[in-house]
Amino acid sequence: MSIKKYISQFEKVIPLKTCSNLIRYANSLSFEKAKIGLSTLNEKIRKVNTYSLTPHTGTMSDCHWARFLNFKIVDIMNLYLDLQNLKEFETIPFLKQCDLLKYEEYGHYKYHVDASVNFHRTLSAILFLNNDYEGGELLFKDMNDEEIKINPIPGSLVIWPSNFLFPHKVNPLKFGKRFTVVAWG
Repeated sequence: MSIKKYISQFEKVIPLKTCSNLIRYANSLSFEKAKIGLSTLNEKIRKVNTYSLTPHTGTMSDCHWARFLNFKIVDIMNLYLDLQNLKEFETIPFLKQCDLLKYEEYGHYKYHVDASVNFHRTLSAILFLNNDYEGGELLFKDMNDEEIKINPIPGSLVIWPSNFLFPHKVNPLKFGKRFTVVAWG
């Protein structure tokens, strides 16, 4: 089975100006070091800063961005289910989690999958906000150990099933800052 057909990139999900506004907002936030799962901090495996966006807590700006991104990403996730003819999945009503990520020099995340016993996720998504950096490539590994590289187009959303068939990683960042939104439905 080729996993490539189940990894979809939707371009122009949000305009470039909106990407710039979200990056400007991100630069005003206090990010935390991202953990693996609920509690493990191991920068040899995952080195990235995270900020959780929730629609009901935090500042009014946090709520605005969380609701805006929830609306946009959920809409495209449901389109993805229709286009992939994945009728066994129910409609995604809302995001289970939505985080803003900031990768800086040497930031990375080794191969992993997004679903587990602790995280019941159906679909994963990454929204690219910029591409003015070097390194930081998003790669998937198929069953033949061949890598699939995703082009980071600002404003584009990549969606795939969260299960064990879709291991993926972010290569170390060499230069600049890489801003993305990650979400799960």
